Amino acid sequence: MRLGLIHRPHPALYRVGVALDGLHAPPTCDWHSHIALDGDALGNDVHSNCVPAGALRSIQIRRAVQAGDTRRPTTDEALALYRAWSGWDGTDATDIGTASDAAAVQWASSGVRWGEQWEDVPSIVALDPTRSDALRAAVAFLGPVQLDLAMPLAWENTPAIWSIISGSWGQPGSWGAHRVCAAGYDRECLRVVTWGRERGITWEAVARYAIHAEATISRSWLDATGLSPAGLDLAALQREGAAVAGPMA
Repeated sequence: MRLGLIHRPHPALYRVGVALDGLHAPPTCDWHSHIALDGDALGNDVHSNCVPAGALRSIQIRRAVQAGDTRRPTTDEALALYRAWSGWDGTDATDIGTASDAAAVQWASSGVRWGEQWEDVPSIVALDPTRSDALRAAVAFLGPVQLDLAMPLAWENTPAIWSIISGSWGQPGSWGAHRVCAAGYDRECLRVVTWGRERGITWEAVARYAIHAEATISRSWLDATGLSPAGLDLAALQREGAAVAGPMA
């Protein structure tokens, strides 16, 4: 399996942590159950396109929850997005991954085409993934989160549950940087989708290996889920999250 994140968070991303303070997330959440996880890595088993693959999985989950959409992303779509976001030209020399700041600008400004009639143009905000309370609230109320990980080499064999590993193989980043789509959790683990499968990351491992996270703000998501937590100023978050489309576009 391949990775493919160039860790470079956009400096203009609004930090949503304070806005989530005091929100009481449910003890468990499982947005993954709305899609079929069929093992399709969307090309990330061969190419370093984890960032566009994570975005497409996030859109797939949001569309399934909001509209009952059963459409699945394809490898061709993931690689086309990789070309657009990273400048990959089909050669090994440019198959080096996607910078997170460039991806945020492209997604927030140009959107991602989903099928023939719908385009996903989100407002994007950042949060501290080592704060488990904020991460739970973001997943529960705002939907799928893009989670960036400093992957230890010990996780290369892709166990079903990723946990803290001791020794040199367990050092953060010893394998590289990787982006996954996080859309579920329980008391023991954050649940993520990568390479077409669900993985669990223990909360202790999230605190050690997570380096960045981005959430999307959507009124249609809250309308579809019926989740409108008191104290969440959605309009303000949307304004802040939309600002990223301007400074580097």
